[in-house]
Amino acid sequence: MGALQPGLPNPAMIPEGWSLLIVDLKDCFSTISLHEDDKQCFAFTLPAEAPLSSSCRAREAHAVFHQNAWGLHIAYGIPWEEAKAIVKACPICSHHNQGVGLGIGV
Repeated sequence: MGALQPGLPNPAMIPEGWSLLIVDLKDCFSTISLHEDDKQCFAFTLPAEAPLSSSCRAREAHAVFHQNAWGLHIAYGIPWEEAKAIVKACPICSHHNQGVGLGIGV
């Protein structure tokens, strides 16, 4: 493809005496730390969010996939009683199998 690629500025247009730095973000996108004053200039800077707890992830997964209590217990490492409570609280799954869900893989 050569040195000039579509979408890149022509290096001949950069005034003499200006410093030029090219950073390939493909391999180091997440390892470059920016100065606090520069973070607002970049679109890829996102605020950090705390990860969801296993209980919260299990509740969200059950709301979408309607996993049974055993599947929630194994997949998310939550206590068996908590997994049964999640399934019993679901209006779709609560009346199946004494409240433990529809079955394996459902």
